Amino acid sequence: MGMEKTQNPLDKFKHSLDQQGFISPMLTTLAPHEKLKRHSSHQEICGVVLDGELKLVTEAQNTTYTKHDIFFIDGSGSFEIHCGSNGAQYLFSFKNSPAKAC
Repeated sequence: MGMEKTQNPLDKFKHSLDQQGFISPMLTTLAPHEKLKRHSSHQEICGVVLDGELKLVTEAQNTTYTKHDIFFIDGSGSFEIHCGSNGAQYLFSFKNSPAKAC
């Protein structure tokens, strides 16, 4: 009887991204109350909050994510990321949307 190696959540997240065709994730740190505004990019974005709080603002909804929450942006419209009062650190990765690829 052998013991199975348990994969940590971060490695599992990275492996899942790789299987779905996303590029290697990048680490981003935001200052308290920092805001990022992005226009439609035709790229799907997947990320995980490592620390702090993010609010994802789109035309359709505002959703708050905290430590260990995974978020997804389909790339079809503009969005903003608003950072909480303590800053935030997150990993994100992207790939071209199949429907929008040239």
